[in-house]
Amino acid sequence: MKVLAAIAVLAVLFILAQEGTSYLLESNCGTRRRTSRVKRIVEGQDADIFSNPWMALLLHNETLVCGGSLITSRFVLTAASCFLDKNLPNKVRLGEYDRESSHDCSSSDCIPSSLDINIELKFLHKLFSPSKTQTRMDIALLRMTHSVQFTDYIRPICLLINEPVVGHFNDFKVTGWGQTDWRDSSNGSRILQTATVIHRNRSECSELIGINLDAYEICAGNSTSDSCKGDGGSPLSAELKYGPTSRVFQFGIVSYGTTFCQGPSVYTNVTHQMNWIKDTILENSILL
Repeated sequence: MKVLAAIAVLAVLFILAQEGTSYLLESNCGTRRRTSRVKRIVEGQDADIFSNPWMALLLHNETLVCGGSLITSRFVLTAASCFLDKNLPNKVRLGEYDRESSHDCSSSDCIPSSLDINIELKFLHKLFSPSKTQTRMDIALLRMTHSVQFTDYIRPICLLINEPVVGHFNDFKVTGWGQTDWRDSSNGSRILQTATVIHRNRSECSELIGINLDAYEICAGNSTSDSCKGDGGSPLSAELKYGPTSRVFQFGIVSYGTTFCQGPSVYTNVTHQMNWIKDTILENSILL
């Protein structure tokens, strides 16, 4: 029965593309009701209310610890470094927009109340290696206590398997509820923020931040907008035409950056971790 269950999970999760050898982790991923507007995280401006339905908040009770992204109906992708905090995340919040409102609305739209789900299991990469200057293999998967149904405001982001296309993008988008000013001591932004960051050459980035980066990391950022404290674990994404549909794909995870949140930041390269993601989900879906 366990073998049959594993086969069924594979059939649902790993959808073979019609052309080529690339796969989608979830077939119903990366689409949204509205097209997002480009905004900044630092100096905070608001994201479109329907533009990031895959965004997840990692909370210790009601305190923001990190961000994350919904990648299947039961798994959230985030950074392993989120579990170095003294307040360990114990639940995931999905379908959130305004953290201080129980009924979220923008100037023209409203969404239903957010959904809180406890974290059942966490899986940190076995080679995760944090230090004072650099964090390696900063990636983790969270299994929620139960699956969620996909809606306009809760939907997975796409992960592209067997197609390393990161180098083709000049710009990425980063999204989160982290601080909008490095001098701010509050617990992150009230409303979801999003920014466009420039893809930087790893060698150039290594010189700027004084740390040697490798293929398992992506460098992105500019002098006016960047990820900041509280954005750890949040997705670095780009829109890609996949078959007849444009979808949003995740390529990185916010890992670490400069103290002042203005300059290049380092993101875990998700495309180099796809085998680990697939294997971890498969091995731990037999028990669902």
